[in-house]
Amino acid sequence: MPKGHKTDQKRRGLSRGRIIGGVALVAVVLSVGMVLLARRAPQEDAITVAASGDRLHRVRAGDLPAFAASESSLVQTAYRYAAAHPEVLQYMPCFCGCEMVGHRHNGDCYVQAAHADGTITFTSHGAT
Repeated sequence: MPKGHKTDQKRRGLSRGRIIGGVALVAVVLSVGMVLLARRAPQEDAITVAASGDRLHRVRAGDLPAFAASESSLVQTAYRYAAAHPEVLQYMPCFCGCEMVGHRHNGDCYVQAAHADGTITFTSHGAT
């Protein structure tokens, strides 16, 4: 066999190895990217309606519920504050009569529940 023939085989072998390694690397990067994107994507739970008539929307912490995201920046700020500072709002009474629907304090007008998985169920009461 000519000398160049073995060199060609070695080159082809390295090329195949590099191609296979490259494909494997791309597959791993895409898989990791999809997992990270899925974790970063906001929870898109459906908006439900409570017995009081308020809309409820469960979203990832840091995100706003749909009914507040479309409102003014003041309403958005109020929802963000309520989610971040329940310890303050628990001492603030609400004067709109919402105690009739089970609200205990002003925080209940914005947040129905904070969940162990980091999501928050917001109520539309504060946006109306």
